[in-house]
Amino acid sequence: MLTLAAVAILPLAFVSYIIVRDEIGNVTRTIDFEVRDAALSAQARFNRLLDRRELHAVAAASSPPLQTAIRRNSAQRLSRLARRNGLLLEVRGHTYGRRLHGAVTGRIPLVSGGRSIGAVVAQLPANAATLQRLARSDSHGVRLAFVSTGGTPPDSQSRGTTLPLAPSIGVRAYLPHDLVSDRKGAAYTRVTVAGLLALAALMLLTFVLARPLLRAFRWTEEQASEARIDSLTGLANRRALEEILAAEISRAQRFRHDLALVLLDLDHFKDINDNFGHAAGDVMLRAVSVLLTSLARQGDTVARWGGEEFVVVLPETDLPGGRRFAERLRRTIEAHPVGEMQTSASCGVATMLPDDTVDALLGAADQGLYRAKSNGRNRTESVVRNSSTAVA
Repeated sequence: MLTLAAVAILPLAFVSYIIVRDEIGNVTRTIDFEVRDAALSAQARFNRLLDRRELHAVAAASSPPLQTAIRRNSAQRLSRLARRNGLLLEVRGHTYGRRLHGAVTGRIPLVSGGRSIGAVVAQLPANAATLQRLARSDSHGVRLAFVSTGGTPPDSQSRGTTLPLAPSIGVRAYLPHDLVSDRKGAAYTRVTVAGLLALAALMLLTFVLARPLLRAFRWTEEQASEARIDSLTGLANRRALEEILAAEISRAQRFRHDLALVLLDLDHFKDINDNFGHAAGDVMLRAVSVLLTSLARQGDTVARWGGEEFVVVLPETDLPGGRRFAERLRRTIEAHPVGEMQTSASCGVATMLPDDTVDALLGAADQGLYRAKSNGRNRTESVVRNSSTAVA
């Protein structure tokens, strides 16, 4: 009986630990996405508000009342127009209206008689009222604050993202520390309750079907792993890469980020198999996969495309950045022989166009790889495209 209980408890305890770790990781990634999405939304709304005020300033600059007050050099009328329109007027070295401390400004040139005599200044204050207009109704507890760029925010212990609004001011979206703890605690509780219920059910079944249940569990785990992981290198396989790349393209299109792709092929790999054997070739593939993983950033995806080809997905990376990364890969592979085996790599680099698909982006990187192979191997070639030359 004790043996049967151990057979039931130990695997489930291990799986529960993995699930708890992954669930907490998912909660953290969700929070990071929410705060960044809120910061991007606040930045966009702030820019729209400032644009409206600048349009209002443009209209005021050309209005007949203001031009008449300027011609008559009437300080009283200029002050009244500035207060009535909520603007700051700078006319011939004099300032009319109230200058808002810490406001983001936009300057509209003021012209009279064909000469520049000053500016109409649109001001958007960085205060609580403006923050309220930037907040979203579906914020999930995410809060906003104006911060000085380059400084340490007062809520630095909370998870948050800061985006710039002007050279000296930015908006910070953050989730307070207590809400982060509550979410993680709720996730831990859900997984714990589910684990205890599963344990009770599993122990009940174990007494009746111990061996068949363990065999089915092992088979399910192996199938799930084989579906997305390359068995030789431990990297994402082709199927997983296509899913990940589709998600990264969608995210880059939504947030208008750059996305680079590196397609890498080991040069003369057949010679390694012929001279040292296929087992040695497998050792080389595993060694290269370790090098690629060590050079990748957090958030990058390294996958085995097939044979001796590898793919690296680089979010928020432009073409020069993708090319520099590919060159680091190429030089590192060339500088790290495996025993007596020496190889090099040819790399093709491409970046996403606004309307790209998975096949189009992979096809562009493949063009760069073909060019690198044709030009002598052990080199990096990038593909510069526009919408009319995109790969179908």
